[in-house]
Amino acid sequence: MYLQTVMLLLRAEGLHSCPQVMWTMYRKTVSRIVGADDRLALFCGVSVGFEKEDVPRLRTERAEMTETVSFIGA
Repeated sequence: MYLQTVMLLLRAEGLHSCPQVMWTMYRKTVSRIVGADDRLALFCGVSVGFEKEDVPRLRTERAEMTETVSFIGA
């Protein structure tokens, strides 16, 4: 919820953002490069900037909801 709030505030200021959770896989490497304490773990990062409007959009395929969700008791 915190990250969502930050991202909404960025949009209100005309900026775009992209959360990046994959950094958790590289937390040791990132910690070494930025000199972070070993007791800390990088959970996620956020890219912030202005949208470049004249580039093609990358749309990844999505599974149908019935493939990933089960409704119980409905």
